[in-house]
Amino acid sequence: MSEKDIKTTAEEASEDSADVSEEVKSEKTNQTEKTMSGKNKFRITSIVITALVLAAVIVLNVIAYVLTDRFSSLTVDITSNGTYQLSDATEKIIKGVKQKVSITFLTDRNTYSSLDEYYKQTLFLVDKMSKDSEGLVSVEFINIVSNPNFLNNYADDNLTTSDVIIKCGDKYNVLRKEDMYNFEFMDEQYQYISSSKAESAIDTSIVKVTSERSDKVILLTDNTEEDYSYLVKVLSANNYNVTEMEIEKADIPENINTVIAFAPTKDYSEGAAEKLRSFLYNEGNYSKSMIYVACSSKVDCPNITALLKDYGMAISDGLAFDMDTSRQLNTVSSYSAYGYIAASFVSKLFTDNILENNQTVLANNARAVTSLSEKAATPLICYSASSGICPFDATSDWNPQDYIIGNVNIMMQGISGDDKAQSKLIVSGSADMWSETVMKSQFANQEYMLNIMANLNHRQNNTVNLDNKVITEYSLQNISRQTSVLVGMVMYAFIPLAILGAGITVFIIRRRK
Repeated sequence: MSEKDIKTTAEEASEDSADVSEEVKSEKTNQTEKTMSGKNKFRITSIVITALVLAAVIVLNVIAYVLTDRFSSLTVDITSNGTYQLSDATEKIIKGVKQKVSITFLTDRNTYSSLDEYYKQTLFLVDKMSKDSEGLVSVEFINIVSNPNFLNNYADDNLTTSDVIIKCGDKYNVLRKEDMYNFEFMDEQYQYISSSKAESAIDTSIVKVTSERSDKVILLTDNTEEDYSYLVKVLSANNYNVTEMEIEKADIPENINTVIAFAPTKDYSEGAAEKLRSFLYNEGNYSKSMIYVACSSKVDCPNITALLKDYGMAISDGLAFDMDTSRQLNTVSSYSAYGYIAASFVSKLFTDNILENNQTVLANNARAVTSLSEKAATPLICYSASSGICPFDATSDWNPQDYIIGNVNIMMQGISGDDKAQSKLIVSGSADMWSETVMKSQFANQEYMLNIMANLNHRQNNTVNLDNKVITEYSLQNISRQTSVLVGMVMYAFIPLAILGAGITVFIIRRRK
C-alpha cells in the first residue's frame, strides 16, 4: 500500500471516528436535554400543584369569610361565654313571637358592622333571632342620611344613625346606643364599649311591642334604706309597670295585682297595715299578692308582724348563718357565715328552668323566716343542715355551735282564701338577694324573682334576664365536647392528611416520569 493510500485510509478512519464522536456527543446532548426537560417538567408540576393547593386554601378562606360575614348562621361560636349565641331566654321569647316584628337599623349593614366589634356582634345575634323566628322577626337597614323621609314617622324621637327601632304593628320602641352597650372611659377622655347588653335590650323591646298586657306593680318605699333600683329595672324590662309609692300616704289602686314592700326599717302604722290586709282580702275575692322583703337590722314591727302572722309566718330576731364552708362564697377579704351563702330550694315552686340547669340562689345578711303553721306557710329557700340563727343581742363570745338548728328557712310563702281564689304573701329574709350585684351574678336570683312575678300575675313565663356580654378571645379550654372534637379533627387530621396527600401525589408523579 502506497503512502498515499495509507494517508487516505487514516483520514477516512479519522473522519469516521469524528462522526462517531459527534453522534455520541449528540446522543449525550439529547439525553441531557431529555433529562433537563424531565426535571423541568417535575419542577413545573410541583410548582403547579403547590400553587393550586395554596390557591384553594386562599379561595376557601375568602369564601368562608364572605359567607360567615354575611350569614351569621354559618359561624361556630367557640368563645368561652357564648358571646355569639342566643341565650335560652331569648330563644324562648323568639319562638313565642306570633306577630311580625321588625328590627330596623338606621344605617346600612356594612357601616353599622364597622363601627365596633360589639356592633358586629349585635348583627350576628339579630340575624340568629330572625332565622330562629321562622320569618316573623325581620332585620332591616334604612340609611336615614340618604332616606331622610323615613324620619317623618318618628318626628318626636330625635333618631340618629346609631339607633335601632323594634316595631310590631303600631307599637315600637327605640333603642339608643346607651341602651344596648355599656361604656367606660379610659384616661378620662377616650370612651369605649366595655360590654354589650344589646341582646337583653332587644328582648325587652320585643316583649313590650308584642305583649298585650303590662301588669301594674306597686313598690312601697316607706322607710327603706336599701337600693331597689335594679329590681325595678329588671321588672320594667319584663313589661311590668312599676310605680313607687308610700303606703302611709296613699291607697293602693284597685287595678293593682301585686305589691312589693321593700325592706322597711320602721314599722307601718296600723292604718297602713290594714290597707295591706284589705288589699289581700280584696272583699273576699282574694286573687292578690304581696312580696315582703325584710331588712337585715333589728326592727320592732308589731303591725307588720301581725300581718305576717295572718299568713303563718314570722321574721327571726337575728341573722341566719351557715357554717358549711362549701356554701360560703369568698367576699372581698374573707369567707363569712352570714354573707353570700349558696342556698337550697325547699320547694319546686317558681323554679322553672332553674333546677334543670343545676342553678341555685345566693343570699346575703338574711333573716330567718319561721313558720307558725305548717299548713299555712310553705318553705321556699333554706340554708344547710349546719345553719342557725345568731340573735341580734348575741355577745362577741357567742358560740355558733350552740345556735345551729339546721335547714334555716330564709324565704316562705303563705296563702289565704279558698279553693276558688287565693291571695299569696311571699316573705324574703334578705334584701341583698335582689340587689344588682347578686342579680347580675351567675346565680339564679334574677330568674327566680321573674318566675315568682310571672306566677303571681298569671303570666306565661317569657322572662328577660338583664345580662351583659363581653367579647372574649377564643378559649379552647371551655368549648363543648362536640366543638373540641371538630376542631381536633380539622387541626390534627384534615389539614395534615391534605398536606400528606399533596406530597404523595408529587412523589408518584416524579416516579412515573
